[in-house]
Amino acid sequence: MTDTSENSADYADLRKQLENAPIKAEPDPEAKAKAEKKAAASNKKQTSDDGGDKTSSGRPRGAIWQDCPVRPLGVNGEMSYYLDRHGQLRAVKKHEAQVILHLFGDRIELLCQKFPQYDKEGSRKRDRFDQTSAAMTMISACSEKGLFNPDGAVRGVGAWKDDDGKLIYHCGQKLITDEGDKDPQDLDGKIYPAYPPIPAPEKPGAKTDPATKALKQFETWSWEWQDTTPMIALGMTGVLMLCGAMDWRPAYWLTGDKAYGKSAFQDLIKYLMGGDHGLVQSTDATKSGITSRLGHSSLPVALDELEPGDEGSGKERAIIELARVASSGGQWMRGSSDQKGASGNVYSAFLFSSILIPGSMKPQDRSRLITLHLRPLDAKATKLNLDPKAWKETGRQLKWTLISRWKTWPERLELWRAALAKAGLSGRNGDNYATTIAMADMALNEEMPSEDMRKGWAEKLAVFAQTETEEIGSDAEDMLQWLIGQPFDVFRRGELWNVAHWIMVAAQMPAAPQALVAGGEDVGGKIDNTIREEAAKRANEKLAKVGLRVRGKEADAALFIANARLPGLRKLFEKSHWANGEWAQSAKRVPGAQPVSSPLTLAGQRTRGVYVPLKSIGGFLSFPMDSAPTQSSAAAPPMSQEYEDGF
Repeated sequence: MTDTSENSADYADLRKQLENAPIKAEPDPEAKAKAEKKAAASNKKQTSDDGGDKTSSGRPRGAIWQDCPVRPLGVNGEMSYYLDRHGQLRAVKKHEAQVILHLFGDRIELLCQKFPQYDKEGSRKRDRFDQTSAAMTMISACSEKGLFNPDGAVRGVGAWKDDDGKLIYHCGQKLITDEGDKDPQDLDGKIYPAYPPIPAPEKPGAKTDPATKALKQFETWSWEWQDTTPMIALGMTGVLMLCGAMDWRPAYWLTGDKAYGKSAFQDLIKYLMGGDHGLVQSTDATKSGITSRLGHSSLPVALDELEPGDEGSGKERAIIELARVASSGGQWMRGSSDQKGASGNVYSAFLFSSILIPGSMKPQDRSRLITLHLRPLDAKATKLNLDPKAWKETGRQLKWTLISRWKTWPERLELWRAALAKAGLSGRNGDNYATTIAMADMALNEEMPSEDMRKGWAEKLAVFAQTETEEIGSDAEDMLQWLIGQPFDVFRRGELWNVAHWIMVAAQMPAAPQALVAGGEDVGGKIDNTIREEAAKRANEKLAKVGLRVRGKEADAALFIANARLPGLRKLFEKSHWANGEWAQSAKRVPGAQPVSSPLTLAGQRTRGVYVPLKSIGGFLSFPMDSAPTQSSAAAPPMSQEYEDGF
């Protein structure tokens, strides 16, 4: 039986303990404040680690360590980019020991101190570093800097312009700026790495005028335009020197027969640029070779012996296209030893030389070109003796002169651009000559050119350029010349007719070939209006079969060119730039061209197209009568009713 008295006592004690249990204290206000402060400090540290100036290890964000001689730039794909101990741009894929050692160069001991390697006893190993720790820190630092693209951000040796238009001349081991010489570094978001030095500018003596000396030397060659070309050559030299800082870079082509002095001229340019380190020069270059040599620099390019016999090949064509892209600093794919296949901008000016200029250059290439025509040297003239040392010194002094006067460039260029526009040189051609003459003026004169000087030279240059510009043409003009020059119905009684002959007949032009107008009939030497009208119908019937027809007569006539890729038109444009129907685009660009509002029917084929005035086809209306065959040919069949219904 249970002892109830004893149990009652136990319950009484338990009840007493519960009644006297302590009450939970309220939070201490001071303790709460301390806890909140500690949490805030922790949050601040975390924020610093994520985006502040210090990492959790205490090193500056984006740096391997404070004042490290190797500077991380960022990452791009698998590559990490650095400026090494010497300021060179380096792209690293694998952070192997040898790669890291090369980055630090003569500061390897410092690397070993910052990332020590220890033996089993805990002693630091001499001349050893912890590769894993170093690699992890370096990759982290590059990642902290963010994404990096060297193209557009990195500027090598040569002339450059900052966002304010100020000149920066990168000599390799120093930067020449308005604020004085500086070591290779970051400036305004652009990176100027260290490179092997190129010839630096040199201040001329008080009595030395390098521009006048160079101009007089250019005058010793025999030029087609003796009073103008030496000045253009001087301006060209300045453009080559400062091409990377310019908004527009013309291309120059020196042409002349053998023994006219082309090679000597190229030698002089080479010396003025400072020799092999001051330009890219070759007689057998490729586009990839040029871009590899250029890298991120803005050095000029001088290429000799680019003859038309080679221009059709892919190699020479690619070089000419590269010069076109470089004129405005456009982008191109290029390769280099450590960044193969990278795209970048080309800021170089090009000088070509050859006996003949390739005739198959595209209009957009020719429009960027200034040609310097050489004539035979005087047989009694003494052989030119160029002293490399003296001309290199002249080149350094000329470069200094141009750099010192750069502040005047924007105003000077606009003055010359306006003067040339008044003389009739504008557009792309105006850009070419304004840039060149303004540079020659800046080399010779510290002060701005007078109005009389600008007017006189503008008139000279307008005459000089006229013969060149007449041959430049355009894509539309080239298309029309190709079309009208194609053989057409060549087996009519053995005569060689072309599209132009049939157009002349269809337009009832007085100079149309009599054999085609007469249609093989004996008209007794007299061709009246009735005969011409009948001939025009026959010619239009034939032209319609290939997507062409003529509306109107003589000076008011217009040629219809079909848009559709009709077999006849494709045959006429075979092996041309317009072989796949591009002729329709070019036809719309002809001055005065009028697209039809509704499709027309030509020999049963409906198509839209464009009417091109014959007066817009260069030289067509003055086509001489005696250039056409005069023998009679068989009469053409009458024009079909279907063709007439189409019009």
